[in-house]
Amino acid sequence: MTPPVIAHTTDLGGEDLPAFVHAVALAAASGARLVTVHGNAPPEAAARLPDAAPLATRWGKQVRHERHCHECCDDVTDTLLDALRSFAPALVITGSHARHGLGALLHGSVSEALARNLTVPTLVVPNRTRGFADEATGRVDLERVLIPAADAATAEIGVAAARTLLALAGVRTAELLILHVGDDDLTPPAAGGLAVRSLRGRGRLEDAIVAAARDQHACAIAMATHGHDGLLDSLFGSHTEHVIHDARCPVLVAPVVPGAGSDVAATVP
Repeated sequence: MTPPVIAHTTDLGGEDLPAFVHAVALAAASGARLVTVHGNAPPEAAARLPDAAPLATRWGKQVRHERHCHECCDDVTDTLLDALRSFAPALVITGSHARHGLGALLHGSVSEALARNLTVPTLVVPNRTRGFADEATGRVDLERVLIPAADAATAEIGVAAARTLLALAGVRTAELLILHVGDDDLTPPAAGGLAVRSLRGRGRLEDAIVAAARDQHACAIAMATHGHDGLLDSLFGSHTEHVIHDARCPVLVAPVVPGAGSDVAATVP
């Protein structure tokens, strides 16, 4: 059986180490092929990309790691998307500065742009968080995953993405927290034998998600997203982007893909 591919994107700035640690830890746990990609640099610059070998050696693990620089487009997001098409990853991992306000509007976010345009789950790891992967040992802690859900369909998408992440991490027992904001009831979807607990949120959606993740000590948030739905979302960010900016844990973005077919094929281990 061909091992799954985990793709990790980096900007060479050195601030996104937590994302790389998560990528190496998940590759070590799953036996996945890890591919690190940098956009808009010549191929010879690949030697400057992060190397998994020191971490894997420290952890007593083995990781198959490839490093690639890719050039094709003026926009770095388009370049990364073009590169990712050839790898067909099961999961993409990227770091984020989690900027707010004018900084976010002026500088944008490659991580959030990738998450909006990919058709596979994207794990966004804030640059200033430890997350669920321990840099010292490579241990992965995914005891509890929060899944915000507007309806049954988004709950199922979030659960499926969480199960993909747990499978890659080699985690077989975890609690999925289904958070529904609203007055109507939501029946939790089947979760393949994992423990499921329902939560009810109130108030502004983004605030309810961030508060629940904090109060429930969630190791990660897995949420479905439609990307940008219109001009206001383009200016002020989707619900997912607000959560990425404010959450204290990694956010697994699971795309809602209308119809069949995709540029980047999903591979569920």
